[in-house]
Amino acid sequence: MSEVLQQSTPLVAELIGLLFITILVTGLIVFTDIKFHDDYVKDLVARCHPDNQEDVCVEKRLEFGLPEDAQMELADPYYEILMVQFIIIPIGFASFRFVTIAVRKRKFTAMRVFIIFLWGALPLILFLFGVIDVFYYVGRGIDIPDELAWLNNVGVFEHTKALGNDPLNVERNDLIITFGLGIVFIGLLFFVAVKMYEQSRLRGFV
Repeated sequence: MSEVLQQSTPLVAELIGLLFITILVTGLIVFTDIKFHDDYVKDLVARCHPDNQEDVCVEKRLEFGLPEDAQMELADPYYEILMVQFIIIPIGFASFRFVTIAVRKRKFTAMRVFIIFLWGALPLILFLFGVIDVFYYVGRGIDIPDELAWLNNVGVFEHTKALGNDPLNVERNDLIITFGLGIVFIGLLFFVAVKMYEQSRLRGFV
């Protein structure tokens, strides 16, 4: 096993670097979530209940094209930005790795195609398997709530919520299990990458 890892050192170094960069980007999204959502969006939604017609509430409803009694919808622009990030970041990662292969005029072998896929898949896995949510609560230094109903139809939670006591709502254990499944999935993809690298007989940067 140690010999395989030694032969695969360039790939292992890339995978570790990819994991580090992805965690860093995820952490920056979580930091934005804590500072912008908690310090602004959350307060705006709580303040602008349907009966509140203060100037700031009226202005924001008009700005976002919302009904005059809208409340929860005031957070929609923020969540739309998050969704754009969840799409752009994986595509950007994969595109970057594609370019690094293309500019070196390397042949697009199965190994290199899988690496491109891996660069796009890793951030997507972190987004879909609740890593952002776990990082959020860790970053805030607070306990994960017993129920997380807002995750019911997000990512893979639509399916993994059935693993807990309440099959209709995401609970703390569902989040932890989903997070663990994401880590296992990443581990399996890394294992496949190492085996493919070994069989490809490459000895340098993919």
